[in-house]
Amino acid sequence: MPPRTVMQTIIMSKNTSLILLLAAICFLLTCALGQQLQQTASPESAQPAPDDASPSSDGSKMYTPYAATTFAQGCNAANLQSWPLASEPIIPALKEGERPNFIVILVDDMGLDDIGAHHPRGPDGLASIGAQTPNIDRLIRRGSSFRSFYTAPLCAMSRAELLTGREYLRTGTVYNTLGYDSFSLAEATAGDVMQQAGYMTGHFGKWHNGRTQGYEPWHRGFNESWLPSDYINLDNLMRHNGVYEHTEGLMEQVLMDKMLGFLKQREVDRKPFFTYYAPFSVHKSPREEMPHGGSALDLYFAPEPYLREFLKWDPRPNPNTARLWAMLKYFDEVVGRLLQFLERSPLGRNTYVLLAGDNGPAVPKGVYEDPFSKLRRMPSGMLGHKGYWDPLIEAAGSEGGMRNHLTVAGPGVPSGAVHDTLLSLADVLPTIADLGDATATKHLPWSGNSFANLLRHGGRPTKPQQERFFFSMVASGDARSCPHAARLMTVTLPNLGRDRQVAKPQPDLAYVARNGSAVFKNCVAGRWKEYKWYGCNNKVFKFTGDSRIELACNEVAGAERQRIADIFDREARVWWASIVAEPHSFTKLVFHLGLEGEKASNVETSGAIQVTRGNVHVKGSAVNFTAPGDRVCCQVQVDTPGRYDVGAMYYSRSDAYAKGDGVKMEFDFKISVGTNQQIKAGSVPEVRGTLRQLRGMTTKSLGILDLPQTPPNTVTEVCAQLTAMHSTSEPVASRDGRPVPNTWFFHLFNLRFVLQQDGQGGGLPPGSAAGLLAADNAAAGSASAVAVAAGQARSAVSPPVGMPADMPVRIQAEPARYQHFQPTPNMIELEMQLRAAAVAAGGAAVWPDGQLVFESMYRPCVSREENDMCMEDCGLM
Repeated sequence: MPPRTVMQTIIMSKNTSLILLLAAICFLLTCALGQQLQQTASPESAQPAPDDASPSSDGSKMYTPYAATTFAQGCNAANLQSWPLASEPIIPALKEGERPNFIVILVDDMGLDDIGAHHPRGPDGLASIGAQTPNIDRLIRRGSSFRSFYTAPLCAMSRAELLTGREYLRTGTVYNTLGYDSFSLAEATAGDVMQQAGYMTGHFGKWHNGRTQGYEPWHRGFNESWLPSDYINLDNLMRHNGVYEHTEGLMEQVLMDKMLGFLKQREVDRKPFFTYYAPFSVHKSPREEMPHGGSALDLYFAPEPYLREFLKWDPRPNPNTARLWAMLKYFDEVVGRLLQFLERSPLGRNTYVLLAGDNGPAVPKGVYEDPFSKLRRMPSGMLGHKGYWDPLIEAAGSEGGMRNHLTVAGPGVPSGAVHDTLLSLADVLPTIADLGDATATKHLPWSGNSFANLLRHGGRPTKPQQERFFFSMVASGDARSCPHAARLMTVTLPNLGRDRQVAKPQPDLAYVARNGSAVFKNCVAGRWKEYKWYGCNNKVFKFTGDSRIELACNEVAGAERQRIADIFDREARVWWASIVAEPHSFTKLVFHLGLEGEKASNVETSGAIQVTRGNVHVKGSAVNFTAPGDRVCCQVQVDTPGRYDVGAMYYSRSDAYAKGDGVKMEFDFKISVGTNQQIKAGSVPEVRGTLRQLRGMTTKSLGILDLPQTPPNTVTEVCAQLTAMHSTSEPVASRDGRPVPNTWFFHLFNLRFVLQQDGQGGGLPPGSAAGLLAADNAAAGSASAVAVAAGQARSAVSPPVGMPADMPVRIQAEPARYQHFQPTPNMIELEMQLRAAAVAAGGAAVWPDGQLVFESMYRPCVSREENDMCMEDCGLM
């Protein structure tokens, strides 16, 4: 059994004397934790209590900074005291006919416990003794909070719900990678909806809902979009409305600078606006970006001087926690600049600000399995975290991974109210549309519901809100959380009908099989009133107040358990049937070639709709081929007919060859484009080429395809088939007299279609970096050589073909000058340190490796070999 909290051990023990001993230890641990951590509270985070606190007519509560210094114990929640709701909102309600503005902030990997207001207080009764977020705390005090607010298990799923107002499975999104992290083009986004209602729309930050033509934010309803390259903290190469632009400065500060500029334009033209701000904070970088010779700690963007503040605390936090808190405090200062702007701007009187996390926190194993460190990071005592399969519950989807915090501040919103009404991310868009008079717009039926009634003083939940069921499929990074879904997404893929669309119904999408055994029921968890239910084992927990702790002391047993489980099961069956009946559920994206004349088009092979079952597996952003004849097919639509240079990005390795004494391999491929019947008949355009095994990820041009425009109502596909494989060398030595093993793999990540200009021939300029790659006489360096701390992501290689001549090629030593953003002294010091480190490392502006053209660069997510369920999106297009 993995280490647990002391109270969990007590509950599971049958030895009375041991119970008494452990109870004493628990008491001493809690007291010591409180006493020791009291000394670490930062006075900078101290915030005064409002002077107008008074009893609330509806009994709503608000968090107080004068909470007692106690953490969760067993099923007892952390003792965060409260004072009554202030009698009047801080910002008056809008007058009749006035149109509100909206700013939605979705923080990456920020859990409910990653907020200073949710931690116990220090000796002054004011300052948090854990996470330091004084600006977010201030937003909480000025608005209303929702403590029964639920997200999806992982990033892409949550963002799909937020942007569409629909449960993520209905949209085509199923997971975070594996080709299931995009939602259908038939879905109307929040940008689409608000544009229809006359709003100017802006997107700033992360997207993770489609990285290929037609799925990016500038194609999905946003007038203004700044999309950064993932996890590059310094001088980020961003896409501004689809065009790459070099930026100077720290990524989050640049994004805020661009967003403040967007808001200042609205001050001038007085047009209503909807803004979606999706910071990369506080997500750490994916594991494949670990610097060479580094450690997992290097994956955190742990900015100085914030980090050294936490390292001075006694007792010192776990190194992972200290780095997370440093990143969180830095991000909180960035948010503070937005709040300051709104408080000084006339926009502040009619702008709603909504802030939430996209899923539970990412808690390292060493933190989670140490009782002291876990309680310090998560004082709520909730079990689980992002993507966690809990061996005690024997399920994923625990409260720590999906319960989050939503704060809404704005005109007429009660200050400091705390509601326990069950809400989800899918409710956000219907609420915004309700407040912004945008309900008469065109969109698919929302599964979320407006909670605008709770944003008025004295607002009470309706009966449907009180009786609501919330269900989610809890697939996560651990295949045990939903083994059937894991196999369906990586090995088999859903069966297709004659129209080459996902066949429905089909046994692989059943809630239960014909023999009564659970299929997708094993993947479902639900909430209703005070109950929590797991479909995989029918466990039921009953929560009281703030105690959302799934231990035996909250577990329901006996007849009541069976009764409640039956209610959940009945409702979940109906819910799942409605999911499968959706036209786009479990349907992958359509790759557009030459959309609106765009030159470079990417086809991610993980978006395959059909593979050779048993041989070809989807692994992260790639597919793995194992034998000649293996084939993978993706759906495409040729929007611009013409000549396309087809390139393949791949990675192949032979364990023996990598050690210098094995066989070097070559792989012959055929790429075909047409209908499935035409491809089978061999009557469509195709290119053939040989992909050599090289050290590192490689891109090679395979040749030119002349492609006609896809006719209406026609399903066109691109299929990549391994036609042959052979060795080009012999083992040069044996190992200790034994034969050299010849184990190998071949991962195909991406097919790049580059539209050729009139008169342009095939191939690539021989002197370019991409041309050298195409000639196979240079191996591209791995895209994983990352110096995360300095924000310079990759090994220095030649810039990609087509890069503008005025693009900077060296990192500047001096801090950037922002147009609308005023950095704090801490931010200036941080940027100077990062620039000094980058200059000392050579100072070259570097680019993702293996690119054919500059117009749409690509970087895949490389899953670890032991886990096909790559959790993170980590590419750029």
